[in-house]
Amino acid sequence: MTASAGRLITRFAALVVFLLVAAPLRADTAQTPVYLVPGAIDAEAVIPAPVEIGSAAFKQQMAIILWLQKTRTPEQVAFVEKPLNLARFVPILGPDLLTVDAAGLQALTDTVIDQVRDDYDAVKDHYGLPRPFTVDDAVDPVGNARPVGSYPSGHAIRAVVYARLLADLFPQHEAALTAFAEQIGYGRVIAGVHYPDDVTAGQALGNAYADAILAQPAYQEATAKLTSR
Repeated sequence: MTASAGRLITRFAALVVFLLVAAPLRADTAQTPVYLVPGAIDAEAVIPAPVEIGSAAFKQQMAIILWLQKTRTPEQVAFVEKPLNLARFVPILGPDLLTVDAAGLQALTDTVIDQVRDDYDAVKDHYGLPRPFTVDDAVDPVGNARPVGSYPSGHAIRAVVYARLLADLFPQHEAALTAFAEQIGYGRVIAGVHYPDDVTAGQALGNAYADAILAQPAYQEATAKLTSR
């Protein structure tokens, strides 16, 4: 191994540790730019209403959850128990992450995700679909789920937003980022905390949020600063 390669590995390892231990930063809304304008996305125009509890379509989704529960592996359980944050995507980016201001990227994505979550929480409240494990006692959920509506999946939304924003900075990793975001979303069904429709709706809404964020001049200015080192 050359000295330069050794230094690169050391820098990347230090960066991974930083992203793993860095606490998410809750944005100061009085001073933070708005990357997602409230009300910019009409959720009802992007996703359909969830199926009615007790309907044939609903029973089919519950059957899928229960089948996945019976067949899920220890590896799948370990995967879905991991928190969703920027650090989850670091192995995909690899040393390419060293080409940007990683601390700035952490702060920017934390702020964006806060603004996205604030918006989709209202969507969840609007639909008010109960989680699978509150509808059927046979569902044994993995991990913790926030006491908010099941539809759409917040994890699916955030995973897509992370993937889209990172793909904008690292287009060479777009395919891998997209596939990983999908895996995170469907892992929520394996975990028994979401219905399949929650995930597909979340993915659609996540793409709508990402489109709006990437088009924001404030966001474009912020990412330009990340790469101008």
